[in-house]
Amino acid sequence: MKEFFKVYFTVAILYFATGSFGFAQTPPTFNVKNYGATGNGSTLDSPAVNAAIAAAGAAGGGTVTFPAGNYFCGSIHLTNNLTLYLSNNAVILAAITNIDPVEVNVYSNYQDYGHSYFHDSLIWGENLTNLAFAGPGEINGNNNLTTGTPAPGQGDKALCLVLCSNVVITGITITRGGHFGILTDACSNLWVSGAQILESNARDAFDLIDSSYVIVTNCNIQGSDDAMCLKSDYALGLKIGCQNIHIVNCQISSTENNALQFGSETVGPFQDVTWANIGINGAGKAGIGITTQDGSVIDGVTYDNINMTNCACPIFLKLGYRTSGSPNPSVGRIQNISFNNVTAVQSTLFGHTNTATINGYSNGTNIPIENITFNNVKLSIPGGLPATAITNVPVENNSDYVPNDMGLRPSYGWYVRYAGNISFTNCQVHFDNNDDRPAVITDTTTNILFENFSADVGSNDTNYDLGFLQTLNFETTSTSATANAPSPGAALRIFTDNATSALIVSPPYFDPGDGIYAATQSVAMASGTTGATIRYTTDGTTPTSTNGLIYSAPVTINAETVLRASAYTNGMVASAVNTAIYNFPGTSLVLPPSPPPVFAFQAEDLSYLTNGAPAVLQNDDTYPGGHWLALEATATNQWIEYMIPGIAAGTYDIQMAWKGNTERGIITFALDGTVLGTPLDQYSPEQTYPTTDYGMVTFTNNDSHTILLTVVGENTAATGDWISTYQYLFTQLQTGLPQPPRISGVAMSGDSLILSGNNGIQSATYYVLASTNLALPAASWNVITTNIFDANGNFIFTNTSGTGVPDQFYLLKYQLLELP
Repeated sequence: MKEFFKVYFTVAILYFATGSFGFAQTPPTFNVKNYGATGNGSTLDSPAVNAAIAAAGAAGGGTVTFPAGNYFCGSIHLTNNLTLYLSNNAVILAAITNIDPVEVNVYSNYQDYGHSYFHDSLIWGENLTNLAFAGPGEINGNNNLTTGTPAPGQGDKALCLVLCSNVVITGITITRGGHFGILTDACSNLWVSGAQILESNARDAFDLIDSSYVIVTNCNIQGSDDAMCLKSDYALGLKIGCQNIHIVNCQISSTENNALQFGSETVGPFQDVTWANIGINGAGKAGIGITTQDGSVIDGVTYDNINMTNCACPIFLKLGYRTSGSPNPSVGRIQNISFNNVTAVQSTLFGHTNTATINGYSNGTNIPIENITFNNVKLSIPGGLPATAITNVPVENNSDYVPNDMGLRPSYGWYVRYAGNISFTNCQVHFDNNDDRPAVITDTTTNILFENFSADVGSNDTNYDLGFLQTLNFETTSTSATANAPSPGAALRIFTDNATSALIVSPPYFDPGDGIYAATQSVAMASGTTGATIRYTTDGTTPTSTNGLIYSAPVTINAETVLRASAYTNGMVASAVNTAIYNFPGTSLVLPPSPPPVFAFQAEDLSYLTNGAPAVLQNDDTYPGGHWLALEATATNQWIEYMIPGIAAGTYDIQMAWKGNTERGIITFALDGTVLGTPLDQYSPEQTYPTTDYGMVTFTNNDSHTILLTVVGENTAATGDWISTYQYLFTQLQTGLPQPPRISGVAMSGDSLILSGNNGIQSATYYVLASTNLALPAASWNVITTNIFDANGNFIFTNTSGTGVPDQFYLLKYQLLELP
């Protein structure tokens, strides 16, 4: 039962769910307007913002808040133990000048200007710890951040963090960030959740450089250049590299270049990287790109459940060499990469279309890309080329990493050159338009396996379907033409040129597969080759017939582990090495501080009183939950009063979300009898969905509160006096006496798990959710129970799971908590 206890706290912290952990009291709050910021969009506010941050730093840390407004800023300087909280409708706008000058960097000749310098950023921090960026607000480059070399006083990055640790980025939106929306260099322990990085009209969205222990989840990442990019450069004068990076549950696209990319800056090593549950909406170069040009060894990467559309080259692996990236350049390696459940359709963008490619290094001496496994990978290529295109010979340019620059491939589905130990199991390739090239060509390769592989076949049967050129040891098992072929179901035709066939063992696969897990996993391994012996490693080495443990029973994994396995049997060539990465947050990731908690109350779920008019539930799928509440007022002085239950003592930013339309009145907003802000005109000539920020209030006691909305007038264009309300948001900026609720007891009774806790808010609703896989979005978790805290703030719930049910994550959430 001790393991359940540990697991609960790990998950609760990682999800930053209010009420699920017990940090110390929130540090003090510093409102930028109290330090002279205007938020009027034209006055330079960065001096006031930096004064607020300096005050937080002098206090040992704190939350610097931005109420609604447009804050026109030059460079903003971060400090330790700092949260920047951007309220709804709060926007930091970059100034065209007043950005800091670049620092001196004696290593600037090894990478371009944007990667070499850090201080020319709208927001930057260096050698800092415990940073958070939170809230529904926005960081906007304001078309003033350049995508090239900045002019004096101009910047080229929205957010730049160097040598920082324990960083949270959640909820915020970054737009028009110039060369980089976010650039991190040599940072560790990053949690990026629910962010939008929208650089489709600028350049790189998110460059994660030489950084380690990172989780990026539930984000929308768009770049014009590379979107989500892992790099290692020499800007700090060291070969550092990246490890333990997990990017899950994201939507990612690049309008011109690569969506998921390694490089091109590739100096230090990359290891233990997972990409899972990702939708890719476009890439002018590669949807999945793995390139090393500067000596990086990329070793231990997995891709699971990747769906891509409009990617000019679905998958591109290229091993190259250039002399400009570091003082002592070398040829790197790409090895031990696993692809599972990957699909690509409409594989073209801007007229570019390229065959999926694996291309190692050749310059007199060949260095292959090795141990790459593809399982259930299905690619659809536009096609449309004639049989004569089989004579295409891709350009051999070791210093180039662009798929299109290799020229047309002689095959439409896969082109594999200078590679070894490559396996395709349960894979397919298709074309959208008849293509008479072969489906696959391998050239100068060793140990290539196609098992249960199917492909479209062109109507012109001049050519073969699978070509093995200069290939030592290939095997095809159960290959067949698809329904889109002159002879559906026929075995694919094979051509060889200086190639030899051999029996090759099928690679072992893992059950369960890799992922982010809550509790100990028992991992079984099996090869499709009956009777094969499996050797595996967990120490980072590559298994061989003499290295690694012999598999005999499921392997227990309870910590961050890179599992590698290969299968062997007498008289056959050993299988490719398959790789799986198991992550247990909390065992290797040092958890950063949480952002301010947000309490969200849906209007239709609250108790209310009305005067003079009825309140009617309205339907609108634009809102989560599909509802909002209307007071169908017809005259002034009619009102609706809501009861907000169970708010803890502390300081809060208060917002109201509502729906604008033609039949709306002008209203006042009163909290506990005190009118806040100015009268709000809810009239709009068309449907709108705004949020109004009523500023900060402090509650001295734990109590319930009232919000009174009263009609006080009508816009001359309005056709009615209705009051609309969707949601109230209370963002806690400074706690009062109580801490958030916490788990205080865990017990087993038969098959039942009993969790109890205290420090809850009297009568507030909470939900308990469960999942066996942290990588799943919270919306996919199962609600185990719904209940309310008792009069003393205590709670208890029992989950009767029965025998044989796997261990689970548990997540405690307040009613309608909106933070990811």
